[in-house]
Amino acid sequence: MAFKEKKLKEEMNKLAEELKKDVSIPGFRKGKVPVDMIKARFGPQLRAESLQKLIQDKMSDIIREYEPFIYGPPIVKNLDEDDKEVRFKVSLDIPPKIDMDLSVIEIDEKNEEEIDISTELDKLREINSELKPVNREVRKGDIVFLDIKSGEEVISNYSWEISDDIFSEKLIGLTIEEEKKEIGIELPENFTLKGFTNNEGFVKVNIIEIKEKIKPLLDDEFAKDLGFKDLDDLKENIRDNIEEERKKDREDNLKNKVVEKALDLAGNFEVSPTLVKLIGAKGLDKEKAASNARTIVLLDSIALKEKMTVEDGELDEWMEKIADSDEEVFEEFGEEAIRFVKQSILREKTLDFLLNKAKGEDPNA
Repeated sequence: MAFKEKKLKEEMNKLAEELKKDVSIPGFRKGKVPVDMIKARFGPQLRAESLQKLIQDKMSDIIREYEPFIYGPPIVKNLDEDDKEVRFKVSLDIPPKIDMDLSVIEIDEKNEEEIDISTELDKLREINSELKPVNREVRKGDIVFLDIKSGEEVISNYSWEISDDIFSEKLIGLTIEEEKKEIGIELPENFTLKGFTNNEGFVKVNIIEIKEKIKPLLDDEFAKDLGFKDLDDLKENIRDNIEEERKKDREDNLKNKVVEKALDLAGNFEVSPTLVKLIGAKGLDKEKAASNARTIVLLDSIALKEKMTVEDGELDEWMEKIADSDEEVFEEFGEEAIRFVKQSILREKTLDFLLNKAKGEDPNA
């Protein structure tokens, strides 16, 4: 990159004119010092500032071309000047150009299985179950309230749902009458009783109460209690939610497959060490960070090649979400937060672009 020495002198003249308003030199009133005298006295400073501004202007033009996918600050190298022009190079940490034919990527969409809402309905009945006290032995599915001692630690009115774990197996068949029943339990290392810091090899329990779960009937009244018109309305809502979740999972899986195929197609390309380090700072090991960085660089390269942009409305929507979730963090990062949001939007657009292309659809539709 270069600019003429004449351009540098013009910039120096502009700065000297601006400086004239504030410079005071003996023998001249403030604001009346001749520009040539200002240039003679402050020549090196004016030249350095003018040079910095012109280089910054040139770099801004380059940065604008690759924004927001710049992984590190630009570096000016090989600065050289003579009486005709100033020459320099700018090193930018940006995605490489990756040439590949994306049209060869194809995916197979599997037929969806029929939606079964019975499991979700049963979960709702389970959540809304009534706990009814019973005077009988402990059974699977019960909620048991007991005083329990583990070593020197004691917790009163400890609740436990009887399921398939080793502790439940020891409680099944006991009754309230069997007070202070000492149970020898060999607990595995990964099995602990919540609330006890030192689980020992046996516990003492005193059963206070046994409650049986009574599930509500699956009818219109149950649906109305949950805020729906009737049972059919509830079922339709569950089916819609499941379909929406399936659709998202299906698209996420397809996007992952498309990205894998695109990475294979792209072959070897340069990945920014700065980006790898940034991703690794989030707690990922070096290999995983490098893998994630490779995916990001691929998406960024495609976004730049396809000249994807972020609309004002899209940016505003994302910024509002960030500000609402953590306003302090948003304000702290400022311009960097805007760059991050733009990156996120464009990468998501690129994933959609790749998926539509793999489906044989118009990516720009």
